Amino acid sequence: MPLTIRRRLVDRVRQWRKIAYAACVVLVVVAGAAVFLSISSPASSVEVVSGPIFFDSDQAFRWATAMNQIYDERTLGSEDAAGVIDWFVEKLPEPDLAKIDEFEARIGDRAVTLRNVAVVLQGTSREAVLIAAPRDMPTVVKVEPLAYASGTAMLLELIQVFSARPHQKTLIFLSTEDGTTGGLGIDRFLDTSPLADNVSTILSFQELGRERTKALTAGVTASQNTTPGWYVRLVGQVLGGAGLLLDVPGLLSQAADHALSLSRGDQVAGLSRGIASLQLTDKGSGNPTATGLAKQGAAMERLVLSLDTGAEAPPDPGTALLLRSGRYLTNRAITMLAVLMVLPSLAALLIWLFSSQINARAALRHLRNLASFAIPLAFLFLLSYLLARAGLIPLYRFQVPTADGPGTEPRLAPTLILVLLGGAAFVLSRRFLGYFRPKESKAATEMARLCAGFLGLLAGLILILSRSPFLALPCLTAAWAWPLATCFAEPVYTGAFWRHRLTSNAPVLLLGLVAPVALYLYVAEGYGVGWLKAWWFLIVQTVSGAYGVRGPLAMVFIAAAFAVLLGAKRMRVVPIETLEITDELSLLEPPVPRSRRKPRDTSRPPLSPWG
Repeated sequence: MPLTIRRRLVDRVRQWRKIAYAACVVLVVVAGAAVFLSISSPASSVEVVSGPIFFDSDQAFRWATAMNQIYDERTLGSEDAAGVIDWFVEKLPEPDLAKIDEFEARIGDRAVTLRNVAVVLQGTSREAVLIAAPRDMPTVVKVEPLAYASGTAMLLELIQVFSARPHQKTLIFLSTEDGTTGGLGIDRFLDTSPLADNVSTILSFQELGRERTKALTAGVTASQNTTPGWYVRLVGQVLGGAGLLLDVPGLLSQAADHALSLSRGDQVAGLSRGIASLQLTDKGSGNPTATGLAKQGAAMERLVLSLDTGAEAPPDPGTALLLRSGRYLTNRAITMLAVLMVLPSLAALLIWLFSSQINARAALRHLRNLASFAIPLAFLFLLSYLLARAGLIPLYRFQVPTADGPGTEPRLAPTLILVLLGGAAFVLSRRFLGYFRPKESKAATEMARLCAGFLGLLAGLILILSRSPFLALPCLTAAWAWPLATCFAEPVYTGAFWRHRLTSNAPVLLLGLVAPVALYLYVAEGYGVGWLKAWWFLIVQTVSGAYGVRGPLAMVFIAAAFAVLLGAKRMRVVPIETLEITDELSLLEPPVPRSRRKPRDTSRPPLSPWG
């Protein structure tokens, strides 16, 4: 009686795969539970200072109204943007306190002259607190124009208050000109000022003073950093005393900011240097009023007082994700989870590498095939950067705005250059590096392809983790689905053709590639970029340095791994009695194409280990 006998190699690979995958799942579940059950609380908190408040909301409202009426076109590069400087200096208690710094910054496809006005009030302590607000307004006004002047008016009134009352720390009041791009003015100050090394805390605000506001929105993330929990707790307590709530982005939103580098705001400049930074804004409707400025201006004064007279700012505990209460998850915990996410790919690589029987020459040939896919992709990224330096692709110094403009408007010329030269590089690379007729047996060829593919995937994931653990989030489907897609296929049974099709390599591998792209498109849509413009926004982000060098290099390896793994065929087990050769690897052959299969004899039961 004939029996279906699985070869020992097939059994080993299947069992190893199942054990390795189950172990990875258990490790991730246990580690994830441990991380989220041990969310940290701020080790120390600066206490809220009580006492008299001298913020004059009527004067602040008059200044905001006058600024909005006299200089109502304060867009970047305009005459009003330059003229408002003199008006600002005239309102200071001592005009000589103002230090004007004029500098040029490239924003997208043009160079713009920006101006910082810094007012430094020396204290008895070496530690410094930076308070900033923008003066400019966007080209397209989406809220009431007066709201874009309220931040400057509030900053002027705080200068009046703290120039007349004692303070311990050095207070730096910075009027910037980059409210629509975020962070350029603060970044310039921290790059050039001798006081930059002493800055321990940064507070920025804009569009405040609305009377009906119930909550202020906090910007707390940068590309790889988050505002420490003690600072958020302090701000929440101060705003709570004024009858306001602090709206902190949710954990998923913060993770998306970290992973896709979509965070924006003044806080990015400080957080990128490890300085506790927070931006407060009000995205509601309505004009600022004297009553609204009274409540929120008093809260800002009390917050500055608390930062000034409180204890020394606590060190950054390495905050990764932040709750509204100030509790947080650390970077170390998130990195540990991200490392565990790489384990399935590592296990698959080791299993296939241990099971395959190929020599060094064959291994080098398959690695060369992997390189034939990677080199054209790397050339595309290099070409994109060169086009950006030549001015064909917008290049941003600090952040890429998501509003309509050069950062989200595709251009035909650089797109055609990338397509044509990238296609030519791919053809040449495949012609001279890729292989088309492997010399080893079919089974050994497929296993060698799997080894090369998982090596590329693992290299890409390691580069991503070295850049940021959150950047691994879009690639989780590749890290976990691709090992499942490249196992030995089960025998095909009558009535189970749909299962054979759905469990083939291509659909699952394609899911692992499409899922990160779909996630990026979803998040980009949520930020207002749009589905059709997200690809251009991604190019602009990449050439502007949002992902550094390791991010694009990781994408090169992952995409090349996808191309190699996509070519690996699913293998089926051939019954031993039908073969004359007893070598284990020769007992594994790719399945016969469906068009050449013989009809099954329905009078006999199928060969099945379960039959």
